[in-house]
Amino acid sequence: MSRLRALVTATFSAAGLSQLRECMDVEYHNWFDQRRAFSEDELFHMLRDKDIFIFEEEMVTRRLLEEHKSLKVLACCRGLRGDSPDIDVPYCQEHSIPILVAPGRNAHSVAEMTILLTLGVLRQLPVTLRWLHEHQWKNPKDFITTFRTNELAGKTVGIIGFGNIGRRAAAIFKAFGVRLLAADPYVNDPALYAQYDVEHVDLDTLLRESDVVSLHMNVSAETKGMIGARELALMKPTAILINTARAVLVDHDALYDALANRRIAGAGVDVFHVEPANPSNEPLLRLDNFFATPHVGGTAWEVANYHSAMIVDGLFRLLRGEKPAHMLNPEVLDQFWAKNGIMLQAR
Repeated sequence: MSRLRALVTATFSAAGLSQLRECMDVEYHNWFDQRRAFSEDELFHMLRDKDIFIFEEEMVTRRLLEEHKSLKVLACCRGLRGDSPDIDVPYCQEHSIPILVAPGRNAHSVAEMTILLTLGVLRQLPVTLRWLHEHQWKNPKDFITTFRTNELAGKTVGIIGFGNIGRRAAAIFKAFGVRLLAADPYVNDPALYAQYDVEHVDLDTLLRESDVVSLHMNVSAETKGMIGARELALMKPTAILINTARAVLVDHDALYDALANRRIAGAGVDVFHVEPANPSNEPLLRLDNFFATPHVGGTAWEVANYHSAMIVDGLFRLLRGEKPAHMLNPEVLDQFWAKNGIMLQAR
């Protein structure tokens, strides 16, 4: 069989590219360098005669797949689900094209951002930093008489969604000496909660008892708008809400009302309904008890190293006739191997 040809448009580590190039021809065009994903028209040319496409931000449409019959494997450097609009999954099912994914690649990065936002809200960073930069510090002891903030130690932290990121956040929160609660209808393993010293509770209990409520759910029909006026009303007036997951989990109008009227103490988010966000299109940014970052939770440099290693491992397993650890459609494997054979011999 002729040497495999791969197109990589994802941000990819030098080590990962070197491993790929040992056994295939690799064309590397990093979407990050041009600050945007490649368009369908651009990919039409770039994918010509390619066997493997490793990507991160691009859309893989039916039109692209139908035009490039040589494509045998797709590898997305993100944690996509089967209903993702980013890939025409039904076409891949019909034509036995495996889809490799990288779930949890940014778990450390997003979990750390969760802690940053939590501490930022508790310690009133938006107000204190503005006070400092606007030259309001006039006397040596002004900071003592102007600000009284809160520690994280001793608080109850409620984690909604106990997947990769939720568990990583729980582990970091624990180091601060907090009580941990978690609500997740899809994770029901008592041993897993015990491993992280977390109490598994229902959503309403979590909202009533938590001082910090942190969101880590995937987006689905059930989770869209899951935090609205009713849920915010259940929270303590001293509690704060943190969202590093997806903006659509929260009704931002209800959140604005709760914050503006001090029905909860504060909120910190990394995601918005409209992005780019600014004070003209996002009223939350005008509030002094709201702390935000511009969707940078998963942007640590290390993330590319994680997803590169996951994709390379999965790809080599696949091509050696072994089942990869992370696949969107493992049911196509037998047909894929029957159609293509084992493309790489043991290295």
